[in-house]
Amino acid sequence: MVARDDSVIRGSLIACMIFLVLSIALNFFLWRSGNLMSIDADDAAARMQTMSGQVRTMEGQLSRFKGMLGQVQFTQAELDQMKENSSDDPEMQAIEEQFTKDMSLFGAEVEPQDRNYPRLPEYLLNAIRDRNTQYATARQEATKIRTDAEAEISIANNSKMLAEQKADDANKKADNMATQFDEDRARMNKEKEDTRDKLNVNVQEFNQFRQQASAKAEDLERNNRRLLGTIDTQKLQLNELRNDQFETTQGEIRFVVRGGNVCTINLGSADALRPNVTFGVIDADDVRLQDAQVKATIQVTQIQGPHMALARVIARPEIKNPIIPGDKIYSPFWAPGRRVKIALAGEIDIDGDGRPDNEALKGQIMAAGAEVAAEVSATGEITGTLDASVRFMVVGEDPQLTDSADPDADNTEAIIAIGKAKNQAIELGLTVIPAWKLQSYLKAIDDTLTTPMGSAVRAEDFPPEPRTGRPSLPSDISEIYTNQKKGMQQGNTILP
Repeated sequence: MVARDDSVIRGSLIACMIFLVLSIALNFFLWRSGNLMSIDADDAAARMQTMSGQVRTMEGQLSRFKGMLGQVQFTQAELDQMKENSSDDPEMQAIEEQFTKDMSLFGAEVEPQDRNYPRLPEYLLNAIRDRNTQYATARQEATKIRTDAEAEISIANNSKMLAEQKADDANKKADNMATQFDEDRARMNKEKEDTRDKLNVNVQEFNQFRQQASAKAEDLERNNRRLLGTIDTQKLQLNELRNDQFETTQGEIRFVVRGGNVCTINLGSADALRPNVTFGVIDADDVRLQDAQVKATIQVTQIQGPHMALARVIARPEIKNPIIPGDKIYSPFWAPGRRVKIALAGEIDIDGDGRPDNEALKGQIMAAGAEVAAEVSATGEITGTLDASVRFMVVGEDPQLTDSADPDADNTEAIIAIGKAKNQAIELGLTVIPAWKLQSYLKAIDDTLTTPMGSAVRAEDFPPEPRTGRPSLPSDISEIYTNQKKGMQQGNTILP
């Protein structure tokens, strides 16, 4: 059984070897045949390319022949190419050179497409006719010139005689002028001496004037320095006066409804007041607003007249210090007839976390009704418009100069930039305030001071009101009308 398996394996191996040998032989013959066919194909392609090149050459020569005979129009580029190119065909090159030479007989007025052998004879004949015409005209002009020249010669002779006579007269006149010149020279020498004497006098007077002018200039310079010092002093005083202008009361409480939740103020449509403007309330006895304590905050809800508006209390005062008529109101974010502009300088940290809160501060300012008109970065770059229309500039805490060797910790540039921004604000008459002061203003309109509604309503925000009678709010009704109304009511009660 084992011997039979071995014979089968040997038979299979022999068959595989025979098949392999036959495959190699067949592949060799196929490769050789394909190689010969490839060589033939390359030769045929080369011959075809050569024939195609010859055909293109002959087509080009035929096209140029047609152009020379006027059947095809040449361009200027093609004519220039004939002058510069060298052909492998000497005969064709000679023909093109002769054609180029012949075409040069045409004038510059003839277009390139009109330059060919059929038009050359006609052009030459026309040129000959033109030359003949010009020659005849030139002969006529020469005859005329000769006649004119003879007439001019006769005139010139007459002029020569007249000129000689005038020359004699001029010589006599020159002799007279020479005599007069000698007299004038003597007179001018005398005048020169007199002028020199006057010049010396003028120089002395000028030196005296220059000394006086120099002394006067020194006096003016001293006066100018004194005036400049006065201007600087007045500028500082003006800036100090302007610094307090934004912290002035703008109105007062006219009437307070019982319960202290609603009041009226003496500002209205004539003051360009608009609803939702928030005011702080201080006692009427407080003289300096910057030292006064804000005891309540009110928000305008309705404009009722030229100088009257209704407001609700959004931050109630303490019981011992209620809102009363005559209390003063103010808002740093409102001005009559215009929108308050604020500038931010440097990186401002309002929550003490060490990171700038400029964006949050901008949102609070815009929510209060003001406008951030300009920003000064820590590098001194100004974004927006920083001018005298800005009400005040808000700055954070002044950066402290560090002694660290780390270049990233060096804040010298920021200190210089903030200093320049403050100086510019002072020159423009702006008020520079710290960020904490602005933050104290903004707290008056924070959401925590408003009365929540809906599911967040608080009972302590709505204390009970006494039922002793419904209070009436004051109005802008004329007293004459009120008195007349009272008189009519009293008259009605007296009549039976």
